[in-house]
Amino acid sequence: MTYGCIVKQERATAIKAPPENGQQTENLPSQINARTKIIEVLTRVDTRQAYTDKLLDKELDKFNDADRALITEVVNGALRWRYRLDWFLRQLYVGEFDNLIPDVKNNLRSSIYQLIYLDRVPAYAVLNEAVEISKKKYNQKTANLVNAILRNYLRQVKKLEYVEMQLDFSERLSVSYSHPLWLIQRWIERWGVDHALALCQANNERPVVSLRANLLKTDLEEFKQKLQEFSIDFEQHEHFPTFFHIPNFKEFRKLNFIESGLVSVQDISTCIPVQLLDAKPGERVLDMCAAPGGKSGYIGEMMQGEGMLVSMEKHHNRSRMLQDNLSRLGVSNFSVVTADALEMPFSEPFDKILLDAPCTGFGVLSKRVDLKWKRTEADIENMSQLQGKLLDAAADMLVPGGVIVYSTCTIEYDENEGVIQQFLSRHPEFTTDTLSEYLPTTYLWEKDFARTFPHVHKMDGSFAIRLRKKAESN
Repeated sequence: MTYGCIVKQERATAIKAPPENGQQTENLPSQINARTKIIEVLTRVDTRQAYTDKLLDKELDKFNDADRALITEVVNGALRWRYRLDWFLRQLYVGEFDNLIPDVKNNLRSSIYQLIYLDRVPAYAVLNEAVEISKKKYNQKTANLVNAILRNYLRQVKKLEYVEMQLDFSERLSVSYSHPLWLIQRWIERWGVDHALALCQANNERPVVSLRANLLKTDLEEFKQKLQEFSIDFEQHEHFPTFFHIPNFKEFRKLNFIESGLVSVQDISTCIPVQLLDAKPGERVLDMCAAPGGKSGYIGEMMQGEGMLVSMEKHHNRSRMLQDNLSRLGVSNFSVVTADALEMPFSEPFDKILLDAPCTGFGVLSKRVDLKWKRTEADIENMSQLQGKLLDAAADMLVPGGVIVYSTCTIEYDENEGVIQQFLSRHPEFTTDTLSEYLPTTYLWEKDFARTFPHVHKMDGSFAIRLRKKAESN
């Protein structure tokens, strides 16, 4: 296996430097407003800890389809490849790159991302827009700096790629795969080099959207016929037939399938803990950390309107979203409770509990492109402590003979097996169930827990286990 600069260079070999006089050679529509919005969103992600996906949903209404597509692509791309982009910029900037104004850094990052990975906008146009934005927002001196750095990149790109390949092994992997060094080292130690690097590659790919057909409002044959009628390409999952990959989600969104509740947009991995829970009609079921509601909706479907589903969420705004989603999906036997799961407000125990626990999210990095730059090693320990407390709270609310399914969307041992080992040592009244009757063996890491990886299973990374509380002896 070669460990050089393996990232595909879609632009670098074909770039022509812009004319030195800055004159454009063809008339192109100005994208200054779109480029300005890109920089604004990236800076808000950096300085306000904002979530990228929510910002994009909120900020793009006034743009046309082409600009929305450009903004979304460049924002996500600049965040996905930020470490590599910053490495290039550090070679070109004389001074402390970290001390640059955030807007200026993000102007440079987004510009170099376009130069490397996109080819719709010519190099000279990218450069001219970056310079114009700097001049308008700051001053000529800042514009000159941006101009010099980007021109130097265009002149020296081959040399920079060569220098990248000469880096020490660990640093080269971190730059070429654009992941924090500590995280790559951690994964190599846990999974081995080949597995860790394949995982990084999968994290850097643009995600394919998946959804679940809601059988409370349609059936599979009817749903597939509707997709075909509207010429929507789809791929039905071989193991979980109510789940579909949708390659062209932009076209799919133009239909009213989501609004009418025919589908729930959720990753295929989300079905695993729900299938392990195996909720039955007539049971009393708790989804402890339920928002936005994809798993609760699937549980409600399995319960067929009989029994009681309690969906719990700590934050009021997310509770409202949870309520809306379950109503849209046609779930009839649910109750949304806004409360902290560490302080259970219930007097009656439950037959089954799903704890889809808060976690570091290292299984969803292809979708949460900003997350790898926000998380630290300390977060793993902090999350594992919270997860243990939530499991203890669940154990107290379960009937004898009942089931807890614990799941996460992270691949970290300390948040998964480590949390379960500690829980079982504190709670000898619990045991683990064998999972082979609930899932195909390809998702079973061992007989009593499931794990998925993006590069292996073509879905988010996740973990799930089924814990049974021993029945009381007579």
